[in-house]
Amino acid sequence: MKLRKLILTSLLLVLTLAPRLSSLDSFVTLDEPFWLSVGANYYYALGQRELENTVYEYHPAVTTMSLITAAFLMDFPDYRGLGQGYFDVDKEKFDPFLLEHGHDPMYLLYLSRVFQVIVIVLLALIIFQLLSVLFGDEKAFLITAFASSAPYFLGHSRVLSHEAMVAFFVLASILGLMVYLDQRRKWYYLFISAASAALAQLTKSSAMAMFPVIGLMLAVSVFEKMKERGFKSALVDHLKIFGIWIAFLALVYFILWPGMWVAPGKMLYEVYGNAFSYAFQGARLQVTHELQTSAFSLASAGSVIRYFIESLAWHSTPVSWLGFLFAWLFFFVRGNNRFFTVPRKLILYSSLTAVMFILLFSFAQGRNSLHYIMASFVSLDMIAALGWTSLLGWMAGKRKFSQTKMGSWSVVGVAILLIGLQLAGAFAYYPYYYVYSNPIWTAVTGNEYMSDYGEGFEKAAAYLAQKPNAESLSAFSFRGRGPFSYFFPGRTIILNPLFMEELEMGSVFERLAQADYIVINDAFGLRTERTALFARELESIQPEYSIQVKGAYPIHIYRVADLPPSFYETLGKQ
Repeated sequence: MKLRKLILTSLLLVLTLAPRLSSLDSFVTLDEPFWLSVGANYYYALGQRELENTVYEYHPAVTTMSLITAAFLMDFPDYRGLGQGYFDVDKEKFDPFLLEHGHDPMYLLYLSRVFQVIVIVLLALIIFQLLSVLFGDEKAFLITAFASSAPYFLGHSRVLSHEAMVAFFVLASILGLMVYLDQRRKWYYLFISAASAALAQLTKSSAMAMFPVIGLMLAVSVFEKMKERGFKSALVDHLKIFGIWIAFLALVYFILWPGMWVAPGKMLYEVYGNAFSYAFQGARLQVTHELQTSAFSLASAGSVIRYFIESLAWHSTPVSWLGFLFAWLFFFVRGNNRFFTVPRKLILYSSLTAVMFILLFSFAQGRNSLHYIMASFVSLDMIAALGWTSLLGWMAGKRKFSQTKMGSWSVVGVAILLIGLQLAGAFAYYPYYYVYSNPIWTAVTGNEYMSDYGEGFEKAAAYLAQKPNAESLSAFSFRGRGPFSYFFPGRTIILNPLFMEELEMGSVFERLAQADYIVINDAFGLRTERTALFARELESIQPEYSIQVKGAYPIHIYRVADLPPSFYETLGKQ
């Protein structure tokens, strides 16, 4: 038994590590340079003992910034003592500062990613162990490997992003409490649940969407236990459990965030005040100054909910679709006299988790990026994996089938095939993974999902880097900071769409005069009327080079010297 568990654990390690570490330094996403600078400020605050400055708005991103701090300690420990102060994360001075001191921002980002991958893999092992208590080792392995290998989650779990960590922290918290309530009343399972919830909150305040799930879990447990000990006794017992859970959560939250040691009021105000300000008013408190709940509107929630549901279908694999159907078929349609079985409860809790994150970001004004509902993706993949384990269990239990020598091996083979299909779907979009589109959904809708998160700009940088004297070239690049600049040896001039909104586009002409090349993708022209005008004028010119990336918008490189006078005249009249 121990040998089997060791083999499954080792195989899970390989399946979770290998696809995440592969080519981890070969591309950069849009948000990562921003968070690298935020993490640098966090590290600087720790070095200066200015713990009250270890907060960034509503996230609070303590886990992410701690990973970046670890990267700085490994590659650039002196950063904390150079006296440069705190960088404005929206300016372009941070990356040049690193390069001036002989440190490559890409390498610091790579180290931060590696540390995050380690966190994700450790969480996968914890989730596997908790699922083993609930379902046994083999089922736990399939469920954990299946959910971990889903393309959308896999892609985000290997870039510097809060969302994958939030999803796995939430999942570990729910499973830890399930084990404690249903299987083993050991204090450390309750601590695992509470600590995971605290880490989810320390990563991003939106993890508060999990609290209704915790409430439902306790309510279900009260309902089950009251038959044995009466309602009052069961209620008091579970109120104690919840009190201990909250105490553990608060303790971990306090210990792991240095800012809470010196200014807890400020930390909580910055995080949850800004979180609710964004939800109600679409902007931080620095802009709105106070919460005005009368400004809250549900008018657009319906369309956002529909967008999230369609996107869940778009980015989930056909294997996940089938597994989801099997889950509901085996656990609800086929029937069972006892409603609250462990699989049914996990399906119920996972479904509510998915719904709560969708509702949270559907009602929050202006906060509808798809990766914000990563917990919904992981929850639905958990349900799908449960469906497949049920089908395989049914296959193994069929008498004629199980009596053949092929029977058990066929079940194992199907399990391996399922995980392989999940990974194959991701590898088809290597190295980005998360731009995956379900081929069935794409065929039905007639549209293919196209991502604009910086994909392919490193290829544009590599093309220009091959030119003679590339170090002396300048490129006016959309998605310039990070996706392009980390791979381009010359000067990167940022092409900000806001420049297009200026009267007569003065900033655009000023930067064009300094540039040798324009690097732009087809998503740029979709933003506003002004960006569309800029893109249309470029379309009349033959690009020097174009780049096609599966699942992302095409990228084009133009020589500034090839721009005709009519290009400047048309833009200047606007």
